[in-house]
Amino acid sequence: MPPPPGPAAALGTALLLLLLASESSHTVLLRAREAAQFLRPRQRRAYQVFEEAKQGHLERECVEEVCSKEEAREVFENDPETEYFYPRYQECMRKYGKPEDKNPKFAPCVQNLPDQCTPNPCDKKGTQLCQDLMGNFFCLCKAGWEGRLCDKDVNECGQKNGGCSQVCHNKPGSFQCACHGGFSLASDGRNCQDIDECTDPNTCGDARCKNLPGSYSCLCDKGYTYSSQEKACQDVDECQQERCEQTCVNSPGSYTCHCDGRGGLKLSPDMDTCEDILPCVPFTMAKSVKSLYLGRMFSGTPVIRLRFKRLQPTRLLAEFDFRTFDPEGVLFFAGGRSDSTWIVLGLRAGRLELQLRYNGVGRITSSGPIINHGMWQTISVEELERNLVIKVNKDAVMKIAVAGELFQLERGLYHLNLTVGGIPFKENDLVQPINPRLDGCMRSWNWLNGEDSAIQETVKANTKMQCFSVTERGSFFPGNAFAFYSLNYTRTSLDVGTETTWEVEVVARIRPATDTGVLLALVGDNQVVPLSVALVDYHSTKKLKKQLVVLAVEDVALALMEIKVCDSQEHIVTVSLRDGEATLEVDGTKGQSEVSATQLQERLDTLEKHLQGTVLTFVGGLPDVPVTSAPVTAFFRGCMTLEVNRKSLDLDEASYKHSDITSHSCPPVEHTTV
Repeated sequence: MPPPPGPAAALGTALLLLLLASESSHTVLLRAREAAQFLRPRQRRAYQVFEEAKQGHLERECVEEVCSKEEAREVFENDPETEYFYPRYQECMRKYGKPEDKNPKFAPCVQNLPDQCTPNPCDKKGTQLCQDLMGNFFCLCKAGWEGRLCDKDVNECGQKNGGCSQVCHNKPGSFQCACHGGFSLASDGRNCQDIDECTDPNTCGDARCKNLPGSYSCLCDKGYTYSSQEKACQDVDECQQERCEQTCVNSPGSYTCHCDGRGGLKLSPDMDTCEDILPCVPFTMAKSVKSLYLGRMFSGTPVIRLRFKRLQPTRLLAEFDFRTFDPEGVLFFAGGRSDSTWIVLGLRAGRLELQLRYNGVGRITSSGPIINHGMWQTISVEELERNLVIKVNKDAVMKIAVAGELFQLERGLYHLNLTVGGIPFKENDLVQPINPRLDGCMRSWNWLNGEDSAIQETVKANTKMQCFSVTERGSFFPGNAFAFYSLNYTRTSLDVGTETTWEVEVVARIRPATDTGVLLALVGDNQVVPLSVALVDYHSTKKLKKQLVVLAVEDVALALMEIKVCDSQEHIVTVSLRDGEATLEVDGTKGQSEVSATQLQERLDTLEKHLQGTVLTFVGGLPDVPVTSAPVTAFFRGCMTLEVNRKSLDLDEASYKHSDITSHSCPPVEHTTV
């Protein structure tokens, strides 16, 4: 049977019951640790009553005189304290002598033995108080400390991160919540809230600021990169990254690749590499080996030269089939030197014209129907006695009396020079100047009863001397050639004194064979291209493949307009530029402006400066200019006729024309049958 509780325990129990009874009118629920901390001070007060009584007994029994272990047991009334006290009591007597020795240190030594908290065994930093127990002690720990001696820190961060939403820092006897960069601690000391760095206008400088959870980002437009040092968006030089296959031009926020258009290349769909410019509309390009093309020599010199010699007097007889859309030019010349006797059969305003000079006297005769309708007709010239008879389709259209013979006697032989498609002397030596260039076709020719078989073999061996088998009205650009004119686009009005005005109006009727090529361009000094109108198959700004007509001043596009370039149909491109105005139309639909009003005026001012200088008007292509001088440098391929400032451009009147360009005839589109 266990011993009855000692007076201290009984007193503590009584006080606890009394406390609970006094507070029974209120419901109080406490956690175990809080309850223990709540009760222990009250238990300690009960112990204090007993301790005072116990200290008096100890003074009488063991300080004033020597006590035995049994007497000590009577003082403490329990074994644990007795077992704790008595060995130490004996140690005090060994050190300071017995009570009767009257050593002043003996009494304090004995009196302090029953108090387990003297000296205090608990850790000072972590202990709230030390409670003396029966031969033992209890350390009441402060919040954040644990262990028998309250010397062990409680790691609050070890459980549920200490209640912190982000970072928990454990500290001796405590902890602290913290936040990651870009967050701040909320007023509750536990949760974190995002810091909006973008509220500070200096965070990103010129760039756009985008707030992110715990961070932010400085954003730039495409083609720019953010410099944290400068706090600004800086252009990315894509050309240093070698993105383009050929030529690269960097621009603010972007770049443009260029391909050698004159070399037959254009941009691929990826807008970086190059690909061949291939026809998208087939033309009937077949030629006839039995035909002779008269317009091959732009210089106006003859394409055929013949010289006949006879022992007997001989009269001229010439017959051939002829086809043309050209209104003016020379068919053939027959005779001697320019100051002797000769005839020139040509066209003027679409009708046959005969210029002749006999014995220094010149005449001109023109008659007959319009024959530049593109259909074959037979023309013959026969020299009779005292007459020249010219027939069209066997019908005589001219009969001219002449005083002499075309064959001239020289050193015992009768001589006759005959040239086709030109004259053997200067145009000024004609009775009336004529443009000798003739885009015409001749077949089934017969000069002096067929004594010219060598011509046929020459033509058969040279395709450039042959005609297209079928033609229609227009001018054909083969995709490797251009022509140019020296035109003036400024004028001084008499009504306003010396004020100079300018305008550029272009009407181009086109039937393209490819989707890329220059229709018309002005080229100034230093290989500058002040103005260009061209076909292009991509939108350079949007980097999008699309069939367009582009109007540009230098390398800046002013306007764009979509066009169904590969539909085999004729399209009309109209361009009008003057001070303050620039318009582009395709088939009557106005194009989209690509510049602001201010930028437009700047470009027009630039164009005007060039027009006041020297410019050449190129059609069908550009000379060897830098590939970056205009949006398009490729040659045009297809049929085209042009009007500039309300005047038709006759390619025979150009300052220069490549011989592969046919000035008044064009092969038709090849219609395939399914």
